[in-house]
Amino acid sequence: MRLAGSLWSVPRDRQEAEAQRLAGAGLRRWHWDVSDGVFAAPGGFSPADAVRIGALTGLPGEAHLMVERPLDHLSAWIDICDTVTVHVESADWEAAVEAIRRAGRTAAVAISPGTPLDVTADLAAEVGVLVMSVVPGQAGSGFVPGTYARLVGLGGRDLLGVDGSVDLERGLECARHGATWLVSGTAMSAAADPHAWIAALEATGADGAERLPGTGTNR
Repeated sequence: MRLAGSLWSVPRDRQEAEAQRLAGAGLRRWHWDVSDGVFAAPGGFSPADAVRIGALTGLPGEAHLMVERPLDHLSAWIDICDTVTVHVESADWEAAVEAIRRAGRTAAVAISPGTPLDVTADLAAEVGVLVMSVVPGQAGSGFVPGTYARLVGLGGRDLLGVDGSVDLERGLECARHGATWLVSGTAMSAAADPHAWIAALEATGADGAERLPGTGTNR
């Protein structure tokens, strides 16, 4: 399981300390949310923030561009992240995906609740899909129960993720329904034992146990 940590909900004056705490607990990568304040609620991180915290913790990062025109934001993020995600609801997402791939980075698309899954039908197999389980930019809000069915509908991709209100129980359930990539922030930070919390999710699917029908995921 690929597990990425988001600091979206952490007050700015505590972000560096929290980043060091989570890195010390075994977190392996950061998820950098970027919002233009139009596509999603204001908030998120600048490239400079990502570089600073990445250097502080020694961890790589992935960018999640919650913006109306991702092409306008790509250049800085491609330089510092191994994966860049754009929304299928944005104006130029297909051109952005191609630009990310040409730059030698992993491209992924995020799909918001309510957006039909068939918009991803023609995506190349190596392009990841990040299923939003909350409205973009609303960290810690209610998890959309239909997320599990959407994972099954998108099953078969190597990089299939869930972002939004992912706690331990939901993360394990997402894995059972095909997820190979989880993004968490609020629940990870609130865990009484973040090391055990992170280890439990990262180990999901590693034992070759019984799989749910129609998915490639371990039970």
